[in-house]
Amino acid sequence: MPNGERVLVSLLREIAAEGGYSLASFSHNWILRLEKEGRSQHIFGYNFEINSATARMMAADKAATADLLSNAKVPNVEHKLFLHPKLATYVSSAGNWDAMQAYAQKKGFPLVIKPNEGTGGEDIYKVDNPLELEQSVLALFESQRAISLSPFINIEQEYRVIVLDMENLLIYAKKRPQIVGDGQASVFELIEGLHQESQLSQGQVSRIIDSYKGALRQVPEDGQELVVGWKHNLGEGSKPLIVEDEALAAKLGKLAQSARKAINVRFASIDIVEVAGKLSVLEINAGVMMEYFTEHFPDQRAKVKAIYAKAVAEMFAAS
Repeated sequence: MPNGERVLVSLLREIAAEGGYSLASFSHNWILRLEKEGRSQHIFGYNFEINSATARMMAADKAATADLLSNAKVPNVEHKLFLHPKLATYVSSAGNWDAMQAYAQKKGFPLVIKPNEGTGGEDIYKVDNPLELEQSVLALFESQRAISLSPFINIEQEYRVIVLDMENLLIYAKKRPQIVGDGQASVFELIEGLHQESQLSQGQVSRIIDSYKGALRQVPEDGQELVVGWKHNLGEGSKPLIVEDEALAAKLGKLAQSARKAINVRFASIDIVEVAGKLSVLEINAGVMMEYFTEHFPDQRAKVKAIYAKAVAEMFAAS
């Protein structure tokens, strides 16, 4: 969407008007500057000028985050770093391929390969054999300086915890879209039905179809439920569900706080996955985006606004 139409921009206009801040925008509303009583603070994209530059850089680096979490004994999903060969100074003379093959042999296929930096689930591949691994590596290195490999895990549920210092401000689950068989329609036809009902975009449909590969012609039994796709990203069709189970929320909040402290980040979205009943941190996002959440829960707009308002107040308190 155009930057000026982002929920964040709209909310910050309201927060500025109500809080006595002046608001200026730059770079097509991608950079916002708030000023009050001679002081100014910025929001770049979804990054508030509340986290240190070091914390933002560590959160953006998936492999670095995993290393730091492991050092702090915080359960996490492993991310193994591989640098582009053009960074020859930092890459062994043996290159990457032997090390990648050794990692694949140790962990076994399938593997997940992704940019070492980035959010939103883009350019993330699930590879089932050495050929797919090689193809994905070549594709990613066309645009990426570094990539990471992870074992593929069967995620039962993914959660997001939005933290600001010691507070857990919002906790929700990401529920992947599902198709329900009728005993007649194929997997492909059922996925296309979600698209026609506007539950999935054309881009999402294309990526999901690609992930299903040879299973598209299968006809699920009447009433059989199938989860669509393997990614939990809201931008890939998943829906947010607020966690109301207090015991679960407490466990998620405790783990999120451990992750926050491990990299000294203050304001962040922390993604946590549940596998075989155990919780682990998947990644930390220093940019706090709540666009999709607000789209799905327009009645929660005031809560989202309150979270951003609290972050703005903390920015000025710390300046």
